[in-house]
Amino acid sequence: MNASTITYRLLMAVIILVLLVLPLTVTANDKAELLRQTMAEIALLNRQMAQRKTDAVGIRDALAERLEVIKTEARRERREKGINTEVEALKNPRLLYDLMLIAEIQAYIHRYTQKIGDYRVACDRLSYLYQQADDDLKIVRTLSGMKIDALVSQAEKTLDGYRPEAQTIVIQPDKLTIEAPEKMWHALKKGQ
Repeated sequence: MNASTITYRLLMAVIILVLLVLPLTVTANDKAELLRQTMAEIALLNRQMAQRKTDAVGIRDALAERLEVIKTEARRERREKGINTEVEALKNPRLLYDLMLIAEIQAYIHRYTQKIGDYRVACDRLSYLYQQADDDLKIVRTLSGMKIDALVSQAEKTLDGYRPEAQTIVIQPDKLTIEAPEKMWHALKKGQ
Protein backbone atom coordinates (compact mmCIF):
# COMPACT_ATOMS: atom_id res chain seq x y z
CA MET A 1 0.00 0.00 0.00
CA ASN A 2 1.27 3.36 -0.89
CA ALA A 3 1.04 6.54 1.19
CA SER A 4 -1.84 8.01 -0.79
CA THR A 5 -3.99 4.91 -0.25
CA ILE A 6 -3.31 4.98 3.48
CA THR A 7 -4.06 8.70 3.61
CA TYR A 8 -7.27 8.15 1.64
CA ARG A 9 -8.41 5.35 4.00
CA LEU A 10 -7.56 7.42 7.08
CA LEU A 11 -9.42 10.37 5.64
CA MET A 12 -12.44 8.17 4.94
CA ALA A 13 -12.31 6.74 8.47
CA VAL A 14 -12.22 10.24 9.96
CA ILE A 15 -15.16 11.35 7.80
CA ILE A 16 -17.16 8.28 8.84
CA LEU A 17 -16.40 8.93 12.52
CA VAL A 18 -17.39 12.60 12.17
CA LEU A 19 -20.64 11.57 10.49
CA LEU A 20 -21.37 9.08 13.25
CA VAL A 21 -20.67 11.59 16.03
CA LEU A 22 -22.46 14.53 14.34
CA PRO A 23 -26.02 13.31 15.08
CA LEU A 24 -25.08 12.87 18.75
CA THR A 25 -23.78 16.45 18.87
CA VAL A 26 -26.87 17.80 17.14
CA THR A 27 -29.10 15.78 19.45
CA ALA A 28 -27.22 16.97 22.54
CA ASN A 29 -27.43 20.56 21.31
CA ASP A 30 -31.14 20.15 20.57
CA LYS A 31 -31.70 18.71 24.05
CA ALA A 32 -29.68 21.52 25.61
CA GLU A 33 -31.74 24.10 23.75
CA LEU A 34 -34.96 22.36 24.83
CA LEU A 35 -33.78 22.48 28.43
CA ARG A 36 -32.86 26.18 28.11
CA GLN A 37 -36.32 26.97 26.73
CA THR A 38 -37.99 24.98 29.50
CA MET A 39 -35.86 26.75 32.11
CA ALA A 40 -36.87 30.14 30.67
CA GLU A 41 -40.54 29.18 30.88
CA ILE A 42 -40.10 27.93 34.45
CA ALA A 43 -38.30 31.13 35.47
CA LEU A 44 -40.99 33.34 33.92
CA LEU A 45 -43.81 31.42 35.55
CA ASN A 46 -41.98 31.43 38.89
CA ARG A 47 -41.67 35.24 38.73
CA GLN A 48 -45.37 35.53 37.88
CA MET A 49 -46.38 33.26 40.75
CA ALA A 50 -44.14 35.19 43.15
CA GLN A 51 -45.83 38.40 42.01
CA ARG A 52 -49.29 36.89 42.55
CA LYS A 53 -48.17 35.86 46.04
CA THR A 54 -47.01 39.42 46.74
CA ASP A 55 -50.31 40.76 45.37
CA ALA A 56 -52.29 38.36 47.55
CA VAL A 57 -50.32 39.38 50.66
CA GLY A 58 -51.04 43.04 49.90
CA ILE A 59 -54.76 42.40 49.43
CA ARG A 60 -54.95 40.27 52.57
CA ASP A 61 -53.18 42.94 54.60
CA ALA A 62 -55.49 45.66 53.27
CA LEU A 63 -58.50 43.50 54.15
CA ALA A 64 -57.13 42.94 57.66
CA GLU A 65 -56.79 46.70 58.12
CA ARG A 66 -60.34 47.25 56.89
CA LEU A 67 -61.55 44.48 59.21
CA GLU A 68 -60.09 46.29 62.22
CA VAL A 69 -61.80 49.54 61.19
CA ILE A 70 -65.16 47.77 60.92
CA LYS A 71 -64.69 45.99 64.24
CA THR A 72 -63.89 49.32 65.91
CA GLU A 73 -66.99 50.81 64.35
CA ALA A 74 -69.12 47.88 65.53
CA ARG A 75 -67.74 48.14 69.08
CA ARG A 76 -68.44 51.87 69.13
CA GLU A 77 -72.01 51.31 67.91
CA ARG A 78 -72.52 48.66 70.56
CA ARG A 79 -71.17 50.91 73.30
CA GLU A 80 -73.03 54.05 72.18
CA LYS A 81 -76.38 52.24 71.82
CA GLY A 82 -75.90 50.11 74.95
CA ILE A 83 -76.39 46.88 73.01
CA ASN A 84 -75.70 43.85 75.20
CA THR A 85 -77.66 40.98 73.68
CA GLU A 86 -77.61 39.16 70.39
CA VAL A 87 -81.26 40.02 69.74
CA GLU A 88 -80.54 43.74 70.20
CA ALA A 89 -77.46 43.48 67.98
CA LEU A 90 -79.37 41.80 65.16
CA LYS A 91 -82.14 44.41 65.33
CA ASN A 92 -79.69 47.29 64.95
CA PRO A 93 -79.21 47.74 61.17
CA ARG A 94 -75.77 49.33 61.43
CA LEU A 95 -74.42 46.69 63.80
CA LEU A 96 -75.98 43.86 61.78
CA TYR A 97 -74.39 45.22 58.61
CA ASP A 98 -71.01 45.49 60.36
CA LEU A 99 -71.30 41.90 61.62
CA MET A 100 -72.08 40.67 58.11
CA LEU A 101 -69.12 42.65 56.72
CA ILE A 102 -66.83 41.24 59.38
CA ALA A 103 -67.84 37.70 58.44
CA GLU A 104 -67.37 38.33 54.72
CA ILE A 105 -63.98 39.99 55.13
CA GLN A 106 -62.80 37.19 57.40
CA ALA A 107 -63.81 34.66 54.73
CA TYR A 108 -61.82 36.56 52.10
CA ILE A 109 -58.80 36.88 54.41
CA HIS A 110 -58.92 33.13 55.00
CA ARG A 111 -59.11 32.43 51.25
CA TYR A 112 -56.25 34.81 50.46
CA THR A 113 -54.16 33.13 53.14
CA GLN A 114 -54.81 29.79 51.43
CA LYS A 115 -53.89 31.31 48.05
CA ILE A 116 -50.63 32.65 49.48
CA GLY A 117 -49.77 29.14 50.65
CA ASP A 118 -50.64 27.76 47.21
CA TYR A 119 -48.40 30.34 45.54
CA ARG A 120 -45.57 29.55 47.96
CA VAL A 121 -45.84 25.83 47.10
CA ALA A 122 -45.94 26.65 43.38
CA CYS A 123 -42.79 28.78 43.65
CA ASP A 124 -41.03 26.02 45.57
CA ARG A 125 -41.99 23.40 42.99
CA LEU A 126 -40.96 25.63 40.10
CA SER A 127 -37.64 26.44 41.78
CA TYR A 128 -37.00 22.73 42.23
CA LEU A 129 -37.82 22.03 38.57
CA TYR A 130 -35.59 24.88 37.46
CA GLN A 131 -32.70 23.56 39.53
CA GLN A 132 -33.25 20.05 38.20
CA ALA A 133 -33.24 21.35 34.61
CA ASP A 134 -30.13 23.42 35.31
CA ASP A 135 -28.35 20.38 36.73
CA ASP A 136 -29.36 18.30 33.73
CA LEU A 137 -28.21 21.03 31.34
CA LYS A 138 -24.75 20.90 32.90
CA ILE A 139 -24.45 17.21 32.07
CA VAL A 140 -26.64 17.08 28.96
CA ARG A 141 -24.04 15.28 26.85
CA THR A 142 -24.02 12.31 29.20
CA LEU A 143 -27.75 12.09 29.81
CA SER A 144 -29.98 9.90 27.79
CA GLY A 145 -32.58 11.64 25.70
CA MET A 146 -35.30 9.83 27.62
CA LYS A 147 -34.32 11.46 30.92
CA ILE A 148 -34.36 14.94 29.39
CA ASP A 149 -37.66 14.24 27.66
CA ALA A 150 -39.13 13.04 30.97
CA LEU A 151 -37.94 16.18 32.75
CA VAL A 152 -39.33 18.43 30.03
CA SER A 153 -42.62 16.53 30.14
CA GLN A 154 -42.80 16.88 33.93
CA ALA A 155 -41.99 20.58 33.67
CA GLU A 156 -44.65 21.14 31.00
CA LYS A 157 -47.26 19.38 33.11
CA THR A 158 -46.37 21.54 36.11
CA LEU A 159 -46.26 24.71 34.02
CA ASP A 160 -49.67 23.94 32.48
CA GLY A 161 -51.10 23.44 35.96
CA TYR A 162 -49.86 26.80 37.23
CA ARG A 163 -50.22 29.06 34.16
CA PRO A 164 -53.87 30.01 34.81
CA GLU A 165 -53.02 31.02 38.40
CA ALA A 166 -50.06 33.13 37.28
CA GLN A 167 -52.09 35.71 35.39
CA THR A 168 -54.50 36.92 38.06
CA ILE A 169 -55.66 36.05 41.54
CA VAL A 170 -59.03 34.33 41.35
CA ILE A 171 -61.21 34.15 44.44
CA GLN A 172 -64.67 32.75 43.79
CA PRO A 173 -67.17 34.35 46.20
CA ASP A 174 -69.60 31.45 45.88
CA LYS A 175 -66.96 29.12 47.33
CA LEU A 176 -66.30 31.22 50.43
CA THR A 177 -67.58 30.12 53.83
CA ILE A 178 -69.14 33.20 55.41
CA GLU A 179 -70.13 32.87 59.04
CA ALA A 180 -73.51 33.98 60.37
CA PRO A 181 -73.86 37.43 61.99
CA GLU A 182 -74.69 35.70 65.28
CA LYS A 183 -71.29 34.07 65.38
CA MET A 184 -69.64 37.42 64.61
CA TRP A 185 -71.64 39.00 67.43
CA HIS A 186 -70.32 36.47 69.93
CA ALA A 187 -66.75 36.99 68.71
CA LEU A 188 -67.15 40.77 68.88
CA LYS A 189 -68.69 40.61 72.34
CA LYS A 190 -65.96 38.26 73.54
CA GLY A 191 -63.28 40.71 72.31
CA GLN A 192 -65.17 43.59 73.93
